[in-house]
Amino acid sequence: MRAAALALALVLGGCALLSKSHSVELRYFTAEPAPPAIVAAAPSGLRLRLGRIAAAAYLKDRIAFRAAPSEIGYYGTLRWAEPPDAYLRRAMARALFAARPLQEIVSGGGPELELDLEAFEELRVPRHAARVTLTWRLREDRAVVRQATVVIDVPIAGGDGRALGNAVAAAMATALGDAVERVVVDVVATMAREAPQDQAATASP
Repeated sequence: MRAAALALALVLGGCALLSKSHSVELRYFTAEPAPPAIVAAAPSGLRLRLGRIAAAAYLKDRIAFRAAPSEIGYYGTLRWAEPPDAYLRRAMARALFAARPLQEIVSGGGPELELDLEAFEELRVPRHAARVTLTWRLREDRAVVRQATVVIDVPIAGGDGRALGNAVAAAMATALGDAVERVVVDVVATMAREAPQDQAATASP
């Protein structure tokens, strides 16, 4: 009996070694918006610090989808190459300081822009779209000058099977770029209104 048990164990072990296991293939995507166009007529003479940028707790490297208004799910093999808030920070910095003649504050006081990335997900209902939701606050001297929320939905064109990841990433990048541009236009307009008279004259478009 002992010999039979030993032989059975050897046979099973050999089968396990010879059997091929199916490895999980993780796929990584970026959601980098296209570089913004230079705004020649943007206000000048305004200074701003790009401050805290935070993402909702569920927004990590796994690509999220909303199957119902109150239900969030994740793809098992689809990942963002970087956390979504990293794409937001780079896009916002380019739109504020590269595409417009705003001066970036790196030390000292001055107005500060804070952002919360509240949604960065694929919508499945009521339509197939990529959604980005941003809440921004313009602060100065411990007071909030203005706060607003921007919601952008971009339809996801096609994307079945392996093409789905690329379709979601492309739509998400477009949605993020549109949301950033909407925020920047509103922030710059608010700063121009709130600027002192001598600075506002320089900052007029």
